[in-house]
Amino acid sequence: MSTSSLASSTTNTYNDTNGLNGNSSTLQCRVQYLDDTDPFSSVNLPEPARPPSFTFLTATVLSNQISSVHKVLNAPHKIPDCTLQLCRQDGSKSELGPYLDIDQTLEEQREDIEAFTEGRKWSIVLRTQLSVRVHACIDKLLNSDGRELRRSLFSLKQIFQDDKDLVHEFVNNQGLQCLVKIGGAADQNYQNYILRALGQLMLYVDGMNAVMNQNEVVQWLYSLVESSFRLVVKTSLKLLIVFAEYTESNALLILAAVTKVDRASKRLLWSNAMKILNEMDNSASEVVLLIITLFNT
Repeated sequence: MSTSSLASSTTNTYNDTNGLNGNSSTLQCRVQYLDDTDPFSSVNLPEPARPPSFTFLTATVLSNQISSVHKVLNAPHKIPDCTLQLCRQDGSKSELGPYLDIDQTLEEQREDIEAFTEGRKWSIVLRTQLSVRVHACIDKLLNSDGRELRRSLFSLKQIFQDDKDLVHEFVNNQGLQCLVKIGGAADQNYQNYILRALGQLMLYVDGMNAVMNQNEVVQWLYSLVESSFRLVVKTSLKLLIVFAEYTESNALLILAAVTKVDRASKRLLWSNAMKILNEMDNSASEVVLLIITLFNT
């Protein structure tokens, strides 16, 4: 896209001819907000449906303009917690894109804006900073119980699925340790929700690397193999297989986890798995096949 294709304009900036202009000090574009003040009950559709226009100063850092955007939108967020994210329109669907660096100007981020918005209708969305959302998320997980904890754990998989950037922030702020801590003391329903979330997290490079660097997560997965609830057993085995298949060296990390868990209980290595294999009535079960697959991976 040429620099003129993002020309500053007072008309509807969903037109492809609007945007940044090297000869202009302003950018008028539509602005919206995403109500993610509660990380577990956020709405993924930016509001309002008919966004107002806002004129940004392209040579002024965005952090100095956020309060004005907030005022135009009458957003529910606390101003110090806010950041900005690009959003483009694909037919009737809205697609959230890269976060803008609020310590930089729009001019300094021209290439990122042009690459994401080329040929599309787009807006700038005000929302809660990743670090604030993650800390709120972890705090709620650690300090909730009962129905509230169940609801939060159930939502976690979708949260990771909706925002890959959140995964990076989550694993870098002891999010995995939080899940293992809760999972170690939770019932099977909570464990299933945690396993679903962990499976989603491991689809991302940041998430998988974090599991590789925190062996207590692998230890917890192996410890679940002796659960009396087959869904928990099957899911934990499936995640161990995914982990083993990711890279050859992960087999050594699984062995280290097995050694840690079984030696702590003064048992032979792989006791959890071997107990299942020795149950003749389960010889054709899916769990047995998963164990054999794990051994052969």
